[in-house]
Amino acid sequence: MEDSDASLTRKRPRLDSGSRSYRSLSADRLVPPHSANALNTERATPPVETPIIPVTSGEQVNPTVEGTSSKMTINVRDPALQPPPLMPTTPICQSLTHHDSDMDELANLSEPELHKSHDEPISTHVSPPPSSPGSPEIEVAEVEDISQEPGHTKWRTLGSVSDPVRTRSEMWAIFPYRNRTQSPWEAAEELHRHFLHQPTEDPTLFRDLSDWIRQYLDVTKSISSQPFDMYDDEYGFWMTFISVINVLCKRSNNRGTPVLPLPLQQNFSSEHRKTFEELLASFVALTFRMVEIDCHMLQNLAADENPKQELVSAGYLEWLSCIVSSSENKSPLWKHLRHMYDYDSKPTISVLTKEICRPSFNGLAMLAQLLRQVLNRARTLPGVIEKLGNIIDSVSRVVDHFQPLQAGTSGPEFALRSSRRMSLTAAYDFFETTDAMFQRFISKQNAALSHDICHTMLRHLSNLLRKITTTSNDLTTKVLKEKLGLDQGFQTAAAPVIAEEGWKFQVFRKCFLEGRMEIRIQGVESMQRELVEIHRLFISGTHISQWNPVVLFLSDFIIENKLIDYLLGAESHPRLIRLTANIVGFLVVTFRYTEAESDRIWHTVKTSQDPGVVGAVLQMLPGIFNISDYPILLYLVEKLNEIPLSAWDTRMTIYAESLINATIKKWNELNRGHGMDESPYHCCIRLIREASDLGSSTFHKRRSISVFANRMLENLLNVGPSDEDRLRIYEDCIDHIARRTAFATGSFCVISVLLRHDARTNITILATDFDLASLVIAEFEQTTAKMSQDLPDRRGFDECLTVRLELLQHLIISSPESITLEGGWRLWDAMVGSKAPGDMARDSALIMLVNATTSLRKRNPFIDACISEYLPKLAPRFFTKNILFFVNQVINYGAFLERTDQQVESSHSDRLGIDMLWRIALVAPSHTIECKAIETLVLTYLDSPKAQGAPKAAIERMHVEVVERCVRQLTIAASRLKAFTDGTSSGEDEPMVIVASDEEIHLQRLSFSRSLLILRELFGRIRSHPSYSPVPSAHSQLHNDIEEIKGIPVTIHYQSFIGASQSPVKTLQVGDLEKVQDLMQRFEALTGFTTYTVILGGQNLNIGECCDSTLRDSRLHDKGLFIIRKTPNSESILDLTQVRVLKPLEMEVMGYFSEFYRFLSLDETLSIEILEFLKAFPPHEYVISLVNSTTSSIEDIFPTATPFKALYSVYTYEQCLELSLQNGSPSQDFMGQSIRMMAESLSSTTGTGSTLMTKGEHLAVAGLVECLLKFLKEAARTDSSNEILSDKLLVVDRLLSLITLADDTRDISVASSLICGSLGCVLEASLHSETLFESFKNADRFRTILQKALLHDQRRPIRQGIARSIRSICDHPTLEASKKYNFASYCWESLQSIVPETLQYGLHAENFFSVANTVLRSLEDTYRQTLPLTAYVQDWTGLLIQHHHDEVRQLKISNVFQAPLNVL
Repeated sequence: MEDSDASLTRKRPRLDSGSRSYRSLSADRLVPPHSANALNTERATPPVETPIIPVTSGEQVNPTVEGTSSKMTINVRDPALQPPPLMPTTPICQSLTHHDSDMDELANLSEPELHKSHDEPISTHVSPPPSSPGSPEIEVAEVEDISQEPGHTKWRTLGSVSDPVRTRSEMWAIFPYRNRTQSPWEAAEELHRHFLHQPTEDPTLFRDLSDWIRQYLDVTKSISSQPFDMYDDEYGFWMTFISVINVLCKRSNNRGTPVLPLPLQQNFSSEHRKTFEELLASFVALTFRMVEIDCHMLQNLAADENPKQELVSAGYLEWLSCIVSSSENKSPLWKHLRHMYDYDSKPTISVLTKEICRPSFNGLAMLAQLLRQVLNRARTLPGVIEKLGNIIDSVSRVVDHFQPLQAGTSGPEFALRSSRRMSLTAAYDFFETTDAMFQRFISKQNAALSHDICHTMLRHLSNLLRKITTTSNDLTTKVLKEKLGLDQGFQTAAAPVIAEEGWKFQVFRKCFLEGRMEIRIQGVESMQRELVEIHRLFISGTHISQWNPVVLFLSDFIIENKLIDYLLGAESHPRLIRLTANIVGFLVVTFRYTEAESDRIWHTVKTSQDPGVVGAVLQMLPGIFNISDYPILLYLVEKLNEIPLSAWDTRMTIYAESLINATIKKWNELNRGHGMDESPYHCCIRLIREASDLGSSTFHKRRSISVFANRMLENLLNVGPSDEDRLRIYEDCIDHIARRTAFATGSFCVISVLLRHDARTNITILATDFDLASLVIAEFEQTTAKMSQDLPDRRGFDECLTVRLELLQHLIISSPESITLEGGWRLWDAMVGSKAPGDMARDSALIMLVNATTSLRKRNPFIDACISEYLPKLAPRFFTKNILFFVNQVINYGAFLERTDQQVESSHSDRLGIDMLWRIALVAPSHTIECKAIETLVLTYLDSPKAQGAPKAAIERMHVEVVERCVRQLTIAASRLKAFTDGTSSGEDEPMVIVASDEEIHLQRLSFSRSLLILRELFGRIRSHPSYSPVPSAHSQLHNDIEEIKGIPVTIHYQSFIGASQSPVKTLQVGDLEKVQDLMQRFEALTGFTTYTVILGGQNLNIGECCDSTLRDSRLHDKGLFIIRKTPNSESILDLTQVRVLKPLEMEVMGYFSEFYRFLSLDETLSIEILEFLKAFPPHEYVISLVNSTTSSIEDIFPTATPFKALYSVYTYEQCLELSLQNGSPSQDFMGQSIRMMAESLSSTTGTGSTLMTKGEHLAVAGLVECLLKFLKEAARTDSSNEILSDKLLVVDRLLSLITLADDTRDISVASSLICGSLGCVLEASLHSETLFESFKNADRFRTILQKALLHDQRRPIRQGIARSIRSICDHPTLEASKKYNFASYCWESLQSIVPETLQYGLHAENFFSVANTVLRSLEDTYRQTLPLTAYVQDWTGLLIQHHHDEVRQLKISNVFQAPLNVL
């Protein structure tokens, strides 16, 4: 081997223990000082420190042997009288080899020679042979000890006194392959690396290492009384040396394949085998020397004193358990030898184990002593106690090689059997010693016994006991009798298993009875795992498993020791309880589980005050359900009835659900013909009934229990009950209902659940035999009456009502004939009518009726009575939202009967349903369901399957019927309201006025308003969906006078443009023989353009050149899209009688215009509704002709007695103006005539005060002013427009008076229209007429109006409207500059004079300053220069200085005044 690198050399640390003095072990201390000069004269050596020899108390330390001779005496002692030493010399080595004792004499080496290079040869020698047996042994002692008692005299052998240090030093000097520069442990590390990586061709290395170990053991046998010196001085070396041993099992080649440090040859020669076995024997002997040293060290330490180092024997014992194991998984060494050399390891292991157990060697006793010492110091040696497994495992491996001997052997075999018996006895003694200490640790609750250590001890001790009992029948019998107290005989094969399992279960029991909590849990875990393993070995897959002796013993052990009582008792711990499922399950699978065990377990559930214990039991029990028989599960279900509802919680619910499902599953596996037993049904029924009692518990708890019980009962109905049990359940429930008990609600629920599976058969029996319908109706009446008097909580209310309605639904569907007409009236009144406890109850009942009607497949007498008798007589105040669902379902019900053609009158229900919808829509109280009812009614006509599947003509007839019915209802309501107002004549001679009640008037007004709402909803739906009523084509209405198409029909595509706006692309069908001139006339009629250009194919079409040509000749229709662009500023031809194309249904409505127009004379509220309805359609041609006729009077157009007719005329004017603007510039004649008519109407209106004017008059005047303003803004401002108003002064005066009139108007929208509109009209009219403007200026009211409207008025919309009117003139882009200047200058004069007053109205000055800023900017520069701007600035600055305000964070109120004034 090469020299090790200097960097790899390490120094051994100093070691000490307790108060003793120890010397550190180094290379120079291994050589005595006197040997250096004697053995090496060539080289001088430095002085060596004198070694210190530690002694016990009372001894004196002398530096040299000579110095002690005068104080010692010699004693000759017979070796036969001397007690045998604990450790023999090397008998185990001699038993395997016959090593020659003649070795070379040891060369005396000086210290420098010990550090020579490893390349120099090292002389090996052996010590002289020991004295012959029987020769006297010379011992020496201190002189002062002679007077002591012989038993206390400290005698030592002469060899140990003569020169012990020299002998040990010589052993370190001859360590194999150690060079002179290395310490012994450095040489061991080098040897470790060599064994791990270098080839070993020469077997002498094994021999040299084995010889050195034997020599060391021989040399140090006489100094066993000095273990502390060896332990501390040599500790580092022996901790390193163990790696040399372990490398035998870990060496590998470059590819990772394990190889032995032996030559890789075909045959494992006898020489290699011999040297290898010698080495193993030496290692075993060395291991027990380490055990002996550790025993002495621990024994001589004080009770409170601990070693600072790890036990040196720990690593050697780990190796020993590996080397004495024949298992290739435990020892890869044997696996490799067998694989490479076909080496049989069993003989070698057998010899090793035999010598370990030899009485003279006493290896097992030595291991027991070490184990006892370690356990005694378990509290202070937590790291050492973890190595106990190696000690026990080593003993177990040794015992593993003992095979049972045949009885009756003699001679050598008998001697061998006797030797093995003694060894087994020693192993058993070791087991008993360890077991006693282990169980004492458990009982004393030693903290050093952790979970892992306890598990290790259990595993190794059980392995050891198993091997002992399987090897010796006598020891097995001893274990059974002494430890388990079993005298009866067992089968030979079962006895060892019973002995092992019995010991285990006793330890398990001690763990969870006496151990700490951690150990208690481990004991239960280990027991249940062991039972699972027993089940796998002896029960699973067999047919007579329950009679196996092991199974019987363990089940008896559990029962006799009352483990169930303890583990599942009320005083147990939840963590233990959760782990007992397999323990209880073992009794189940062995058929030892009885009802008594269930009673004991359930007693814990009922009596324990700890919720954790109860929850743990309920969590554990489901673990046995899958292996339990049906009777066990059924009995556990019966125990559920012992739990009161107050103790029932979520955990109990989960447990009960699991139990009942397991019971159902087990019943299905049995596959019996009759129904399941009653217990599960009674349990669910009890829970349902008790949970239905409102006072039993909180709502959430009762609700969860009820839901669970209902679900479980439904599951149970799949497997029963039998007919007899079902009938008994029905009888019991009906009895509760008849007696009106607290469980009546639960009984309703139970019957409903049972009826869900076979309703028709059972309900018939109940209705016939028990008169169920009468009982239920009577009970329902009483319950609803009680609810009406004392309305319970909403949740309890729903609970009580729902279960009763469900049973009523079953009766209505399956046995409607059992409900008499009188009973039906009572039931209807209690469900929906006057006796119902509220709208919530009505909605719930109506939903039940909807569900019942939905499921019907034939005519139902009760539902028919509801449709024809009960529902039409229901008072409107009882209408709820769900009544619409029921009526809808009634319509579907009638449609279904009609489709199935069951009776001739099947459509009667459909018609009654629609009539009921009409009734609800017309008479439902306001702000309830009227809007939804109207929407439902309209959708019934539009989207119902019957409407969608009908032909187009039939659909149109349906729509027309709706219009006619609404108009008819409007007419009737209007005539009755008029009669109620005017009075009616009764009799011929004396007229009598009939005075209507408020309710009658209210109903007629509702009918009138709702009929209009129905019409508006109908047309809104139709307009949003064109498919309901398609729009007729424009040319079909405008040119229906064309008789025929000339020539072949061709399609013309055209699009019209007005400025930036355009129409969609339209089509026109003409004949190809028509002339181009005719086509242009059609375009004029279609577009209304008088002057236009036509673009075709990207070019302007010259109409004059081709006007006489036909389309066939010119082929214009083949050139693409006709683009018709209106010439700017040209007037349009407009037929005002056709302002918009009407749909057929709209034309149908307008056919009744005379009636609607007459309704405008009703009271204000109804007239407003009629007016809003009429505005949804284009103006009627009658009113259009009035406003366009030059002969119409003002009274005809704006009748003063009916202001809403005047408003309709205003609407007509606005629509005509809007349509004219869409088609170009409006006709000036029409504009002038309209303005004059409206101005004269305003002038002729009497100036009564606003308080005397009606709302209609206010609306009429406001509408007229706004309409006049629109016309004035669109009228051309030319010279001829001066005469647009006839009496200008009167108009101005009337408009200004309307501003004053609006001050007292409460309606802000009307006031805004009057003030802003009137001022806007005056200003716009002033722009048309200078005379009018001058008269307006002369009136000198503009400043007052501005001051009042922009500052004083508190209504912001009015201030904004006035500002908007003024800004529109100042910012008008096309207004003449002179007119804009005149107006702005006049306006500025008024505004600047008002500025000082803004200080008082700071919060309202925002719009004022906005107007002032706009007016000032619109003035010309020349005029602004004439203004006193400097004075303005001075005055306004003074205003800012005078302004006082309170600054509030995050509020900018002051900016409303300051900022605009600063800008101005």
